[in-house]
Amino acid sequence: MHRTSYFLVFFIMYAQSYLQAQDAPILASEKWGKGIGLQQPESIIFDTKNGCFYVSNGKKFAPGTDGFLSKFDKNGSLVQLKWVDSLSRPTGMALHKDQLWVADVNALKVVDTSSGKVLKTYPEPVKNSGLNDISINTKGELFVTASFTHSVLKMEGEELIVWLQDETALEWANGIYAQDNQLLVGGTHLSIIDLSTKQILQLKTSPPIKDFDGLWPTYNGGHLLSTVENSALWYLDADGKATQLVKDDFYLGDLQFMTATSTVYVPRGNHKNGIYFVAAFELKFP
Repeated sequence: MHRTSYFLVFFIMYAQSYLQAQDAPILASEKWGKGIGLQQPESIIFDTKNGCFYVSNGKKFAPGTDGFLSKFDKNGSLVQLKWVDSLSRPTGMALHKDQLWVADVNALKVVDTSSGKVLKTYPEPVKNSGLNDISINTKGELFVTASFTHSVLKMEGEELIVWLQDETALEWANGIYAQDNQLLVGGTHLSIIDLSTKQILQLKTSPPIKDFDGLWPTYNGGHLLSTVENSALWYLDADGKATQLVKDDFYLGDLQFMTATSTVYVPRGNHKNGIYFVAAFELKFP
């Protein structure tokens, strides 16, 4: 679902040069919330002010009432499974001025982080748009991907509008990361959008990767990203070289990278066996 510096991963100063070696970095991991009732978790975000994580959960990517947000403390202990409930199918999230913005399929929901109450609802501008991920830049500009309409939406005052649509370049738009002058958008393709001109530049990776979800900036112009199809965690360096870090029987959702601890947090799961949890990966060197 949540951004040219972008992607998630926990890389320290020497990470880029290390990733160019034959051996990939060693990842130590923890599993949070396994067996406590998470439901196909999709995204995670850290609330610095309140020292906690929010995780989006839900079933079918359609309007309904089964979706909810879970709350974990900073050490991975569950605070409340259904901190906010009766949502449709929440996916991407973004924080701004003590408010949590949530993409909820056909509407944006604004949640007060102190009370967990839904304060406002902004409906989709086009029916069946499939709101997916959110990012807010330092100017306070809020952008949302709409997967079903292959577009990027934007909040203008009190209205959510279609800002840019391209059925080819923005096909199945999913993950998004906003900076002051540009957007990084991942869907079938990985693209950079210039905010002033709306020009779209498609990024190439080696080896070729498609179907992007989580995006986060890391060091030296590199990025961390997760993919939906053949779900995996990747590191993409500034030259477009992609190194696969994690791939197994569990999907990887949207990401949160913590620079201070070189740790990446990502919801994971296996639909066949119904096991869901949040993984905390830390980069280690041999």
